[in-house]
Amino acid sequence: MTEQSDAVASVWEDIEQWYAAQGGPHLLLPPARDEQIDSVEATLGVQLPEEVRTSLRRHDGTADGGWPKGRLLSCDGILSETGVWRELLADGTFDDLKGFHSGGKALKPGWWNTGWVCVDADGAGNGSALDLSPGPEGKVGQVIDMDHEVGPSGPIAGDFVGYLRDIAARLEEFSVVDGQYVEER
Repeated sequence: MTEQSDAVASVWEDIEQWYAAQGGPHLLLPPARDEQIDSVEATLGVQLPEEVRTSLRRHDGTADGGWPKGRLLSCDGILSETGVWRELLADGTFDDLKGFHSGGKALKPGWWNTGWVCVDADGAGNGSALDLSPGPEGKVGQVIDMDHEVGPSGPIAGDFVGYLRDIAARLEEFSVVDGQYVEER
């Protein structure tokens, strides 16, 4: 195992313990097969960071509503969500926003970039994405936020392991009630 794989395993152990204590392990989906992960890469024309592949091999996402940010995407979910954004980019929907910049040089200008790969989604057009084509001061594999109303921002984590650690730290704000994941108020 690599250092990154060990880090993914460690943070997933913490996340799994929380879900088990809450009575919600059913919200975590079974592992993805390597063929499914390879298909994501081939279809999107990207190489996923090893920590993302390791995470997908552990859990191919979560059930809808089973993640603090809505749903951790499965291989199929990654293809679907990323595909929607890419279709909008290709059909010219974002042509007027090519120069949009959220500040800093970690992200390239624009409303969407073909080097971005969705990792979670809230069902309302918002979510986190891997940035595999960062700006000059960014890092390949950083995780950014995409809000359909205000545009991209971030990075919110330096890499996917950092993203998972941030999620694990936020779990105390949530609980599982009647088998559903809910934010405590």
